[in-house]
Amino acid sequence: MLEDYILKVILIAGVILSGLCIVGNIIIGLPLSLNIKWTILILMCILALILIRRNSIQEKVKFIFFLLIIVFFIPFGWIDSGGSANNTIAYVFIILISIIYLFDSWKRSFLVFIHISMFTGLHILEYLRPDLMKVHPSQSQFLDRLLQIPLTLYASYLLIKKFAVAYKREKRKLDEYSRKLEEANCKLRVYATYDELTGVYNRRIFDENLNILIDNNQDGDIEKAYMALIDIDYFKEINDTYGHLVGDQILKSFGKMASEAIKSPNILARWGGDEFALLYYGDIDAVMGKLELFQSYIDVEKVGKLADIKATLSIGITDLRHNDTVQDVLKRVDEALYKAKANGRNKITKDIIGKKEFFY
Repeated sequence: MLEDYILKVILIAGVILSGLCIVGNIIIGLPLSLNIKWTILILMCILALILIRRNSIQEKVKFIFFLLIIVFFIPFGWIDSGGSANNTIAYVFIILISIIYLFDSWKRSFLVFIHISMFTGLHILEYLRPDLMKVHPSQSQFLDRLLQIPLTLYASYLLIKKFAVAYKREKRKLDEYSRKLEEANCKLRVYATYDELTGVYNRRIFDENLNILIDNNQDGDIEKAYMALIDIDYFKEINDTYGHLVGDQILKSFGKMASEAIKSPNILARWGGDEFALLYYGDIDAVMGKLELFQSYIDVEKVGKLADIKATLSIGITDLRHNDTVQDVLKRVDEALYKAKANGRNKITKDIIGKKEFFY
């Protein structure tokens, strides 16, 4: 996890930074007592690195470590190094960044509150009791700043950089996941809308549109519309004789050419198996023209390029009437299709007001 990685970086940086400060203090000639806090910090960081390997106590170790830093290391370093004249403010900033990165919820709020309160309290203490602050030569303080200011700034840079790099890496992953999710959603929308084999609308979309049309008719908003059921004659025999690949090719070719002839708001859908359904808005001559066109599409010499196969269409059609239910429409169109098949197939049967049982 990102937090675990950053925690390890912080602890290792604590060891390195403390070691450099000890070496720098020795070179500058500052009292050895100033190295006590750095030695303690090294031991705390090493102990924390060992303990965080146990996942069961990792969160507790992390919380206790930063709590000790705030209530022990910062006050001790502040007083021991000369109060506001020292470089503790830089470490306060690093600790604040670390808390924000590593904690959330109440732990973050609690540690930030304690951290700010402690820092404010130390300023008040220095104002009220300046005698408690150790005094160091100005030259030593200057040399100490030359060492610690670059170190703390660079440590802050590394910490923020680690987080920024990890953030960008996670963002790239998230963007990639989002892209794949959007592609998957697009595919799902296609699968939920279109028949995979033929490319025309599926039964669900057809049923939705039929129900909407019926509801509108019930409300008195009547549109002149027709429903047709289209069945490929002897399709089972074609499958049994020539194989399902040929049958699928007939369905795909018919679906492609028929859908090109049917424009919105009209709906052409695969009803199931070798049957298609059509919802058409307009006059009877227009819809009959489309159905006759469909019959020409099923000519297998054009569709499947298999001249020895003869395929035809049987079609039943009905108009939608005021106060119709879905069951009423389906019953009439299904009976019309049945009569088209019973009368020799390759025919269109109408069940339309004034033109019932018209065959050709």
